[in-house]
Amino acid sequence: MTLDLDQFRAGRFSLPGSSRDELPPCCGRCLYLAADQATVCFCDASYYFCTYSWPDKLTETTPPCLQEV
Repeated sequence: MTLDLDQFRAGRFSLPGSSRDELPPCCGRCLYLAADQATVCFCDASYYFCTYSWPDKLTETTPPCLQEV
């Protein structure tokens, strides 16, 4: 699976926790990267997602992935 950073940043999909190494290095230092436990199953699956596109975000800080452009 190849991560489309634009789609990820837009909040169009999440990345399974087992695929954390597929995240770009800039995500590791980003305040918009969030993790959540799956509530659909009884497993310990976690998912990473980007909250940058959320309308109710608490900051207007530019994420590292956009600073490197």
